[in-house]
Amino acid sequence: MSIPKPDAALIKRINQNDRNAQFQLFEMTKGMLYSTCYRILSDEEEAHDVLQEVYVDVFQNIRKLKNPEALISWMKTIAVRKAINCSKKKIYFEPLDNLEVDTSEAFDSWFDAELLDQAILSLPTGAKAVFLLTTVEGYSHKEAAKLLNISVSTSKSQLHYAKSLLKSRITKLLKA
Repeated sequence: MSIPKPDAALIKRINQNDRNAQFQLFEMTKGMLYSTCYRILSDEEEAHDVLQEVYVDVFQNIRKLKNPEALISWMKTIAVRKAINCSKKKIYFEPLDNLEVDTSEAFDSWFDAELLDQAILSLPTGAKAVFLLTTVEGYSHKEAAKLLNISVSTSKSQLHYAKSLLKSRITKLLKA
């Protein structure tokens, strides 16, 4: 999937409150941003609500964007932050002290995206949030830790835990 690239003319029209330009940006980015929100929230209705908040924020603050080339990443960051804030009451980081974690790296099974999505959705909220931010969205551990208000080491350990759980759960789903 290619990332849409709004041009400077479109951004200028949006800054002038041109409704057609706003709609064009919405159509260009809604799928990507909804997907981001849904992956974090795992709830369609909440994801749609957050998506509306994202566009309100984008259209109210787009004038403050200093670098138009950064529009898409800026919008994605707004979506991630809003989704995380919406889910804060649900994100729980399991203490990993006494948990057994599979540390072997090899994983030779083939599986499809639907199976992976199912396994990701089954992760504990904290591990899922870190996995999605670092592995799917491409944030560094430092950025993910800041967004989730946790330490970098917690981010790293939760990612390791998430990968271990994914491996275990996918293996079980493949055998089922």
